[in-house]
Amino acid sequence: MKNTKAEIRVVNEAEIEKLYAFTDKHYIPYYDLQTELVDHLANAIEAQWAINPELSFDEALQIEFKKFGIFGFTTILEQRQAALTKYYWGKIFSGYFTFFRFPKIVLLLIMTGVLYRTLLLSSYNNYIILTLFAMMGCLEIVTAFRWQVKIRQQQKVTGKKWLLHSIIRNIYIMIPVIMFGNSLNFLYKIAVNGTYGHWQILIFTFIIILLGFLEYVRIFKMPQLIEKETDKTIKSHQIVK
Repeated sequence: MKNTKAEIRVVNEAEIEKLYAFTDKHYIPYYDLQTELVDHLANAIEAQWAINPELSFDEALQIEFKKFGIFGFTTILEQRQAALTKYYWGKIFSGYFTFFRFPKIVLLLIMTGVLYRTLLLSSYNNYIILTLFAMMGCLEIVTAFRWQVKIRQQQKVTGKKWLLHSIIRNIYIMIPVIMFGNSLNFLYKIAVNGTYGHWQILIFTFIIILLGFLEYVRIFKMPQLIEKETDKTIKSHQIVK
């Protein structure tokens, strides 16, 4: 006899919570990765029930888990982590590329030209350069601190650890700090020589203006994307903050 739609068993809310607990027990650290795996397990369990509705939830779960082999979730964890990382990087970079369009590119070039001309004509370009980098360094520290606080607040609200937050730390904290450190190294080498040539000043002006634009995007534009992606994952799985 064919099963009707009403007779087909589906994973209920309590069983979904058990699946989250199961993935956490098997060393899946991030909620968004757990969500991907829970979806997979729930669909697989329901597929088993469509064939054999007499199976218990635990029996169906163990049957499905054995399919992952001796390494358990390790392989799929690596695959899904790579896929989600690629997805989040794509979203974040698209946010940057969306911002850096006409007329902002023109504005960046104009500001670079104005600063370059100012430094070229000034007798105090050393002091101006050091002041600008000191200001940028302070802004980097403040921005990094704000992001750490924001991430901790989001994790406290959701009660979850997110792969997205880990990626944010790399992009919004580590990458700008590395760029800033390399720029300081560049300036130090120039300072040792005691002179700033035309090309050195041009490179510096482009770096400092670009870093300023990146800071603007990080502070004012990207939080909207991060909130949207976090809420999207939460709402799609009916998890309430």
